[in-house]
Amino acid sequence: MAELTTTTPAPELPRPRRFLNPDEAVSFLGLRSRAALSYLLRGEDPPPCVQLSARNRVFDLEDLRTWADGRKTVRK
Repeated sequence: MAELTTTTPAPELPRPRRFLNPDEAVSFLGLRSRAALSYLLRGEDPPPCVQLSARNRVFDLEDLRTWADGRKTVRK
């Protein structure tokens, strides 16, 4: 009779996060230029970013989507 072997399922890996460089963030947000993104980053409610170094930052796609959704308005 053959032995029954039990295998443990592979652990579920977290879904990788997608990061955008500043040019991709400009395109995703529908801005005209990187200057517009810089203006937003200096404002009171800037889009969230990850500062990798003094001159390098990236934007988490889901964070940008949530930030943009929070700025929706309804015209009356």
